Amino acid sequence: MKSLYLLLAILCSAPTFSQIGGGIEKRHKERNSGNQWSANRQDAIYSHSNSHYRPIGWHVNAGVTYMIGNNPNDKDQLYDLTPTGLPGYYLEGGMEHLFRKIRKAAHYVDWGIGIKHFGGQEKFNLDPIVDRGSFNFGSVFVRGGIHNVWQLSKWNFIDQSIGINLDYRIYGGKDHQATGKYLSPLPSDNQSKLVGQLHYTFGFGFKVKDGLFFVPTIQTPILTVLEFNDFNPSHKWFNSRYQPLIVSLKMAWLWPKSGCPKVFSVDGQRQSDQFQME
Repeated sequence: MKSLYLLLAILCSAPTFSQIGGGIEKRHKERNSGNQWSANRQDAIYSHSNSHYRPIGWHVNAGVTYMIGNNPNDKDQLYDLTPTGLPGYYLEGGMEHLFRKIRKAAHYVDWGIGIKHFGGQEKFNLDPIVDRGSFNFGSVFVRGGIHNVWQLSKWNFIDQSIGINLDYRIYGGKDHQATGKYLSPLPSDNQSKLVGQLHYTFGFGFKVKDGLFFVPTIQTPILTVLEFNDFNPSHKWFNSRYQPLIVSLKMAWLWPKSGCPKVFSVDGQRQSDQFQME
């Protein structure tokens, strides 16, 4: 009889346990459906209420540049033009401003100033004449962007942004054709010193710990607004066009809240680990 009573008690309590389990699962789904950047949750990439750090900080960005050559102007011609890029460098420093409130499309903005170097060459081939014209130049720039973050896990996220950049060439830019050394008889049409562009950036981010992020990115212009040329975002050099490409690594760190340890300190690491495990 005791076994029968025990069995009846288990059967009667089963619906109650099912309801409790269903409620927990529902709350879990509702929590996971929220915004994972700035919502009040401990597994978010950033949560202002839970983090030891403010929604503002610094970033440095370093990388390499390359220009992808393109030339449709030699079709049905006796000559061939082959544009190729040369590697350059990219250096930037600036600030991050995270949004505290939940936003569906935009999660933070950033801006920076820096210097970048581009280079390339154009090969002219009209048998038996074969020659190359080359260019190298460096520009100072100011850049800003608005970012959307798609969280993949507690530590990883996809970072996309649309931004604007304003570049001014401060050195280089002289080509061999201007000195009479490039043998191409075609007219040279070179980029101006001042360039303004709309660009797109794609990154895969890593949250190292609370308040510290690394984001490898790739950036390219999608529209040139200064020296507008039929919506073509590429640069003009010689008789070819070159699409800028920037591959870089951004390190960003947030400012600690008042009374909180700095992100690089031992105490900061210990408290951050405790925060992540709660």
